[in-house]
Amino acid sequence: MGLINPHEIAASLSGLARGENLTCANTIMDGIVNDIILADPETVNKVHEGIYPKTLLETEIRSYLQHRGLFADDLSGAVRRISDAIFGYGELQPYIDDSEVSDILVNDYRTVYIKKFGAKHRVPVDFGSEENLRKYCYRLAALCGGRLDESSNAEKILSDRIRAFRIVISLKPVSVLSPTICIRKPTTGFTLSELVSRGLLTSAESEQLKDHVLNRRTIIIAGRGGSGKTTLLGALIDTVPGTERGILIQETYEIKPRHPDIVSKLIHISDTPGIKDYTLFELTRNALLMSVDRIFIGELKDRETMDFFNAIYTGHRGSMATVHANSASEVVNRLILLMKRSGTDIPVSDLREMLLASLDVVVYMDDYRVVDIQKIRG
Repeated sequence: MGLINPHEIAASLSGLARGENLTCANTIMDGIVNDIILADPETVNKVHEGIYPKTLLETEIRSYLQHRGLFADDLSGAVRRISDAIFGYGELQPYIDDSEVSDILVNDYRTVYIKKFGAKHRVPVDFGSEENLRKYCYRLAALCGGRLDESSNAEKILSDRIRAFRIVISLKPVSVLSPTICIRKPTTGFTLSELVSRGLLTSAESEQLKDHVLNRRTIIIAGRGGSGKTTLLGALIDTVPGTERGILIQETYEIKPRHPDIVSKLIHISDTPGIKDYTLFELTRNALLMSVDRIFIGELKDRETMDFFNAIYTGHRGSMATVHANSASEVVNRLILLMKRSGTDIPVSDLREMLLASLDVVVYMDDYRVVDIQKIRG
C-alpha cells in the first residue's frame, strides 16, 4: 500500500467537513479504495465471492486507516463506507441497480451507453479522465478475480459470479483509443405475462409457447448476442409443470428458476493448474445420470450439442436451450455444425434426420423481440 499521500488526505477530508473541495476529497477517497484493492486483489475477490468473511477485509481497511491517522473520529463508519465502495460499481452503480438494464457499454471515459429491452440509450456518466477509467478497469478486474496487464493481458473476459455478470475489459493497445468495458447483466426473473407487457412477445405468442412447453415440445431459442434469448428461456422454464424434474446448466448464474424441482449447475473453468474443470460438455453428460425429465442449457456452444440432442432423442422431450444464429432457417445447420464438433462420424444426413425427429420448435429473437416461431418436427 502507501500509494497516496496521507497529508493530502487529511487536508482534503478536513476541507470536506467544512463543505470545501468535494471533488478533491472524492478523488482521494477513490485513491484509498484503489490502494486497498491493488494491494491485495485476491482477498478482495474472495471476500466478494463469500469465500473469506467480510470482516477480514474490514480489518485490513481499519489497519490501513489507523496507520495513516485517518478518520479517527469515525473509524468504524469510514471502514464501512470504504468496504461498500470496494464492492460497488461506482459511477455505473445506478445502472447496475436497474433490473431492466441488460448491457452497460463504456466506450471511453465520457461515452457510456446502456440497453433496455433492446433499446440503446446514452447516459450521463463521466469518469473524469482516461487514467481514472483505466484504474476503474483494474478495480473491476480485481473484484472479479482477474488480472489485467497492458503488456501481456490487455483484454480479459470476467464473471462477477455474485451478480451473474459477464464482463469484457479491453485496455490499450488492444483497444486503440481508450480502455473499454462491456457488462452483460441478466434480465431474467420475468414471467411470460411481464414480458408481454414489455413488448418482448405478444399475448398470442405467449399462449403458443406455453402450450408447447406443457406438451413437452423441444424448443430452441435462437438469435444473436443480447437479443433476449436467456430472458425468454427463464420465463419458459418457470412454466414447466411442478411434477417434472429438470436440470439447468449455465455459464453464469443468469437464470434463477422459481420451479421447485430444477437443479442449477454452473460451468467452472479454473486458471489454477491442478483444479478440475467442469465443462458444459461434461455437465451435460452427467445430467443423463440424474433422473431428470428435461434438460435446459443456457447456451449451446460446442460438442455438448450432440449429447443434448441424443438425450432428447432417447426420451428427454420438452428440453430447451439457446443458440446463436442469424435466422430461424439457419438453426438446423448451425446445430449440425456444433454436433459435428463432438468428433462423431455420423453422416450429416443422419444428424439432420436425428434433429428433425427431436427438435419441435425454433423461436428466433432480435432486439428483445420474438420475430419468428417455426415448427420443425412434423
